[in-house]
Amino acid sequence: MKRFLSIILSISIVFCVFSSCNTEEATQSSSNAENTSSVAEQQKPIIEEIEVKACLTAESTTVFDITSSELFAALVGERTPSNAILHLDDELFVTAKDGLYVPFDAALAMCQDRVIPIFYVESEKAATALGETLNEIDFFDCIVMSDKAELVKSVRKLVPSISGAIDARSNELDGDLSYLIGLRDEANSNNAKIIFLGSHATSEQIVYLQNRLMTVWVDTKDNSVEAHCNAFNSGANGTVSESSESMFETIDLFEKDTLFRDINIVGHRGQPATNADNSLSGAKAAIDSGANAVECDIYLTADMEFVIMHSDDIGYYTEGKGKVSELRTFQVQYFPLKGTKDEHIPKLEEFFEEFRGVDMMHTIEIKTTHPDTVYLLRDLIAKCGVAHQVNIISFNFEQLKLAREIIPNVSCGYLGSINGIYSDIAKKVNPYNISYHPASSNMNASNAYELNNRGISVNPWNYSSKETLYDVILNGYSSYTTDGALWAKDFVTKIVPFEDYSVAAGVEAEFKATAITKSGEKEVYCEPIVINGDISFTKSEKGYIPSASGDVTVMLKFADQIGEKTVYRYSESVKLTVK
Repeated sequence: MKRFLSIILSISIVFCVFSSCNTEEATQSSSNAENTSSVAEQQKPIIEEIEVKACLTAESTTVFDITSSELFAALVGERTPSNAILHLDDELFVTAKDGLYVPFDAALAMCQDRVIPIFYVESEKAATALGETLNEIDFFDCIVMSDKAELVKSVRKLVPSISGAIDARSNELDGDLSYLIGLRDEANSNNAKIIFLGSHATSEQIVYLQNRLMTVWVDTKDNSVEAHCNAFNSGANGTVSESSESMFETIDLFEKDTLFRDINIVGHRGQPATNADNSLSGAKAAIDSGANAVECDIYLTADMEFVIMHSDDIGYYTEGKGKVSELRTFQVQYFPLKGTKDEHIPKLEEFFEEFRGVDMMHTIEIKTTHPDTVYLLRDLIAKCGVAHQVNIISFNFEQLKLAREIIPNVSCGYLGSINGIYSDIAKKVNPYNISYHPASSNMNASNAYELNNRGISVNPWNYSSKETLYDVILNGYSSYTTDGALWAKDFVTKIVPFEDYSVAAGVEAEFKATAITKSGEKEVYCEPIVINGDISFTKSEKGYIPSASGDVTVMLKFADQIGEKTVYRYSESVKLTVK
């Protein structure tokens, strides 16, 4: 009987998806003799008939966790999320505690190419059934999620083209960063790039994982608008909610050109704008400028040591001649780098030792095609104890595939540009569970948004002037590889409220906060944005005047200037008592 009722429900759901479900409008339409539109036109989904507010430029992934029938029905509402978590039982029915029981095909129809389904599995039986079904119906634009990492890996082996997510909401997070590395290792080793954290995750923990090419989603603490604001302002790639009303009410509070995530800066071969390419001094300069990572190119010498070189010919960087692969390390390092007096071509091990314990990442580009490269790199990483500081990238898919097999815990990324839209890119990189690092000319904000929704980190290169870097700062990329990390050193990455604000009704008040930049901090003036409460604030000459006394919750909004663009940052929620 239960299965019979679910089939009836499925028919109703599919009907609602393809109709406006508005009887009054249908009646008026049929009575209008001048209305010659076709039945198909009358039955377009609501989402195509309304103008949805384009709120955020660098938009975050919005996810509904379908824990009720009401939230499931909201998938055909006026505004829909980018993704939805559908909890599957062993027979692949979508379930919820309130009795929701919908067949797989009906749930898929509900998503209708507008919402990316995230299939949550809790058993090996469900995982196997999901993999077999996705292959049978030839559907790959989806994500598998579980709190059991081995189940994600099981489905991903059956269906390599989909994305994977680990539900780590229940994990306690503390100040021990090695725990976060454990999460990265678990996700990478089980073919997942999305890590779903609880609302207790801090922005520092989120950035730490993002710097390691992971996509991070956070849960909302509750269904309040305040909790949703804090989730967005945490800097995560996506916010997961159980309230459609609060989700969209929150989005409408933010300015269109809002930046939520840290602007992850990768120093391209260090900082060529001021120092020699691939030099140790250039790497230091990039880190001093606030870069999150330093990209470097590696080749193997004849005596099998890694040196940092963009070309196999030492003449590329020095006055010497000869191929790196045919010279011993001391010979490669004999000539000084062009433009310097005493700097030599550095060894990769020198970089590892120099930045041991520093909060930075080594983005290592494998240039050499030597078959022992990945094995030797694995051994050097282990010897120096820097697995937590390493990302590996390459144009060479074979080296990347081997790296994923030999060093499965370390994140890898493909440097080449893939023709096509986001779905073509996903099909290329997902089977290897790697991120995407295209030439800057081959990426745009729309593709980056769609890839972010699928858990694929997008990291374009290379921005050789501050103008080209500033021009794309609102595109929502996961990182920006640039010749001049110093061009980003004043970028604001976080707004931290003061501990206390003295505010009285009808009295002008200033709202100052600490702006954390890529290379330091500064004091800034902000605007209070009301989240909860009946008090409003009127702008005055030197601040803002509250309309009445009482309790109110606000965010602090800061307008930052990046080149010719005005971008906005918001603080976490602040509770005020207006006297």
